[in-house]
Amino acid sequence: MSVILITGAQGQLGIALQATFPAHSLFVPLFYSKSMLDITDADQIESCIKAHGVKYIINCAAYTNVRLAEQEVATCFQVNRIGAGYLAALAAKYHIVLFHLSTDYVFGTNTGRPLEPNDPTDPLNQYGRSKRDGEALVAARATHFYIIRTAWLYGEKGHNFFTKMVALAQKGSAIQMVDDQISSPTYVYDLATAIWQIIEKIAKNSPAYYPSGIYHYTNEGVASWYDFAYAILTAFPNSCSLTPRSSFMELQRPYYSVLSKSSFRQVFQINIPHWQHSLSRCLKRWQSQ
Repeated sequence: MSVILITGAQGQLGIALQATFPAHSLFVPLFYSKSMLDITDADQIESCIKAHGVKYIINCAAYTNVRLAEQEVATCFQVNRIGAGYLAALAAKYHIVLFHLSTDYVFGTNTGRPLEPNDPTDPLNQYGRSKRDGEALVAARATHFYIIRTAWLYGEKGHNFFTKMVALAQKGSAIQMVDDQISSPTYVYDLATAIWQIIEKIAKNSPAYYPSGIYHYTNEGVASWYDFAYAILTAFPNSCSLTPRSSFMELQRPYYSVLSKSSFRQVFQINIPHWQHSLSRCLKRWQSQ
């Protein structure tokens, strides 16, 4: 049975990967939180790989506080760049297939069209720069790797946009929401399920059958933060007011970061749900908690 190491297992995607792990799978998952495995320590990583005979790594570990990254630049780059580089080098050394999660924040320029994996990157903040540099090290050092960029991850648990909107609705708060940043909300359980499906496909065939490189995965469809908030708040009628506002003078973020998934669909042949359909599923799961 192949061992899969999942780093950052207590984060949003790590928790979703635990919840969606296929019961029938022939894999053995190792869900390691930051306290269990520090990806900025190469010796720790190598010891773990050797002790368990790891064959796959899903790197969910990341510094993700976009605002704080502007002050904690060194820490942000240590995790998102250096840590990713360590994982990639060791993956190559031990013939491991590496999945590395990245973000739409590596982009900045507004093209007005969905962004392709090979489009030039132009990050607008330190978080985006650190993730771009991490991608570069993974591509340079790993042998079999899949960099998966995603955007606007949410779920019914943890700290994310969905749970924030629900909390505000329950308080009856008046909400002003940005309407000039556009992307695709992504249900974290859809992304987690897709990753497991890819690993199963690779195991049945070979990594060579699925080309290494950068792929994009978000839910289908497009929305602004205002659109997304409005869709969430329809489940709480008359609970609060919602008005649009500009993001002018805020921390720089991509204004249009819709990611093209054409290469993902073509290579992996995996269905991608529309964000509105997935949000309905999320709301139902939240209501049943």
